[in-house]
Amino acid sequence: MSQRGFGFIEIIIVVAIVAVAGFLLMQYFSSTAKTVEKLQQDRPLARSRLAADQATLTSVQGLVTAYRAEKGQNPPDKAAVLGLLVSPPEIPVSRERLRLRARRPAALSLTITDDARC
Repeated sequence: MSQRGFGFIEIIIVVAIVAVAGFLLMQYFSSTAKTVEKLQQDRPLARSRLAADQATLTSVQGLVTAYRAEKGQNPPDKAAVLGLLVSPPEIPVSRERLRLRARRPAALSLTITDDARC
C-alpha cells in the first residue's frame, strides 16, 4: 500500500513543535520588551541632561553671536567664551533652615526644613 501525504500523528507532531517554538518566541519578545521598558524608565535623567546641555549650547551660541556683533570677530579662546557666561544666581538661605546630614563618608544630603520660606 502506498501512502500519499502526511498522517495524522505527523501533523500533530509538527503542530506541537510549532506551538512550542511560538511559546518560546513569545517569552523572548516579552522579556525583551520588559528590558526596553526598564531602560526607558532609567533614561529620564539622561534626557534631562541632554536638554540642559542643549540649552547651554543655545545660550553660548547666542553669546558668541552677540560678541561677534559687538566686536566684529569671534572670541579668541575658550577662556573668553567662558567669560561671557553668566554665573548662576545664588539663593539666599539662612543656615538654620538647612540641615546637612552625612549618609556616607563621601556623600552629603541637603534637607530643607521649612518649605514655606523657599
